[in-house]
Order: sequence, then C-alpha cells, then structure tokens
Amino acid sequence: MAVRYTYLALEEDHQLVADWFSALPDEKTVSDRPDRLLFYFRALATRPLPLDENVDQEKTPLVFIAKPQKRRGTLWTDAEVLFTPTPLKPQFPVLQKVSQSFAKWLGQFDLVFSQKNAAQSEWKYYLEAGIQNFDEELYALPRALAALRAGQYFVHHHASSGQLDALAKSLLLRGYHVEAVEPDGQ
Repeated sequence: MAVRYTYLALEEDHQLVADWFSALPDEKTVSDRPDRLLFYFRALATRPLPLDENVDQEKTPLVFIAKPQKRRGTLWTDAEVLFTPTPLKPQFPVLQKVSQSFAKWLGQFDLVFSQKNAAQSEWKYYLEAGIQNFDEELYALPRALAALRAGQYFVHHHASSGQLDALAKSLLLRGYHVEAVEPDGQ
C-alpha cells in the first residue's frame, strides 16, 4: 500500500510543502500541474521512465502531491502527499527516509483530526464530504488552521459533485453559502 499523508492547506500553505520537497538534495524531476505536483526521484530509479507513459507507479520512485483546490466558491479541499512505490522501504530505502522526514516535518503542525479519536476532534464539524472517512490523520498548515478557526469548511479532494450538492444544501441550513455549481461551470 502506498504511503499517504493528508493535510489542510490554502494556496500559500501548499508552497511550504512544495518548498520542502524542492529543497531535498536528491536528483529529481518535477511536473507541476494546476491540480498536483509530481516528483520523480530519477537518481533512485533502476530503469528510465517509459516514453509511452505506462508507468508502474508501485515500482517507480514517485511522489504525488495533490494541491488544495477551492470548490463551489468557498470550500477548500484537503491535500495529500502520496509515495507510490509499494512496498516502499525494500524498493527505495532512501525514499522511505524522505517519507519519514516528511512525516516528522508535517507532525510539527496541528493535528486537527484523527480517526483514532474522531469523537474528540474539535474541528470535525468543519470537515465534510468524506474527509472523516478517508483521512486517517489530518494536519492543518498555518493559514488553513487560521481559516478553520474562522469557520472555513474543508472537503475531501475526491468529493463527488453529488456529495457537494448535498453538502451545499446542508451548509445553507447552517447559514453558510456554497455555489450551486463550480464557478468555472464544471
């Protein structure tokens, strides 16, 4: 199973994560798209990436970083870092150490939700559309924590349109306005 870390971040916070990975001394290639960053640790690879893009992610030293996105005008998605090699340590021990270092770095921020103590989370009211089901532990980076304290709602990054429709109705009853559809029409 891939190693996964989830956190709450706003755009400014995401840069902290991107900078952390960029500062690593390992030789890597970065692919930056609006929805995610991809780090390919090419110095750790045993063979070059195939040109046909049929990449076996479980055997390739890749790290995906899903960027936080604004949904329905006011909702922010959670973000995640995913180390895809499975199993990680036997294949890429150096990347395993990167994963452990990232976990330690992320652990310096506030843990706002844990499935182990879900009932005790003071922030679970603001974590909607699957976050509580899929995020084992959820940290909040500084600006996201401030937004959470101000009543910002966050949703899972894979929340479906139907989930967001139902949430919009529920939040309207709480006095929180959410766009009926995505501002860009999707």
